[in-house]
Amino acid sequence: MARPRPKRDWWFWLAASVLLAQAALFVVPHVWRGPLGFVCWAFGVDGIIWRGISLLLLLAAVAWSLWRRPIFNRWRWLGLALVAAIAFAPLAFRHYPSSHEGEVSAVRFRLPLDGQILVGWGGDRLVGNYHTRYPDQRWAYDLLVAKDGKTHGGNGSRYEDYYCYGVSVLAPADGKVVAVLDGMPDTPLKTSETVMPAGGNQIILKVAPGEYLFLCHLQRGSIAVKDGNQVTRGQKLALVGNSGNTSEPHLHIHLQDMPRPHIGEGIPLYFYNYRVGGQIVERGMPQGGMTLLEGLVGEVVEHAGD
Repeated sequence: MARPRPKRDWWFWLAASVLLAQAALFVVPHVWRGPLGFVCWAFGVDGIIWRGISLLLLLAAVAWSLWRRPIFNRWRWLGLALVAAIAFAPLAFRHYPSSHEGEVSAVRFRLPLDGQILVGWGGDRLVGNYHTRYPDQRWAYDLLVAKDGKTHGGNGSRYEDYYCYGVSVLAPADGKVVAVLDGMPDTPLKTSETVMPAGGNQIILKVAPGEYLFLCHLQRGSIAVKDGNQVTRGQKLALVGNSGNTSEPHLHIHLQDMPRPHIGEGIPLYFYNYRVGGQIVERGMPQGGMTLLEGLVGEVVEHAGD
């Protein structure tokens, strides 16, 4: 007598559908870049709720279906492989495929802080810059100040302990102020609370047609410009603070193609005429990074003059 062919459980089709949806969210930004692309990518990167619910439902369905014999057949093995693929799918969303990939702005940006700067996060790879996953912040930087490898003195319980806190923020390029947000207090240190807007007090500069520079986490009351002001390269704009979503006082900076936060695609941000390791870099993208053993291991850079 011929053995009955194994049946596919209903959850097999659910797993296949969820994985197909995740694949579409990944593929669309590579084919149709722009608004549709970054919306799909955002759902792929931050779809924790729908992905989590799907996995919980699938795991429950897998456990419930084990009463049927045989416990494992080729369809169940394939179904389990699909579930595993769903769980690891977020790893594919490493570098947002911006339509500005490979572009070099005509604007010559200088570093926004004087003196030595530690690049906490920056560069083109996820390993040194977690921002690469996000459409608007694809080439963003988090900049700090360190002494003897530490970003603060004392026990780091006061804002003033941090060497970056209160440092003057300078205009990286000529431009027009298109938006200013002020009035947010510094976020309590060593907290995991979510603060909105995430950028805290910030200045948005239009530096060229279709190019908007964001300077975030500024100190309340320190912003010296208003909407509509023209600024010149090197002009003092504000002081570094700890407003918004921030682990410690630092300056966040990124370039994108639209003036609204979280809407638009990032543009590669290169700095000009800076010093790193005793060498002058005419144009470069400073690298950041962090390890468990060494902590912050990003490059230390310094503006070399105009």
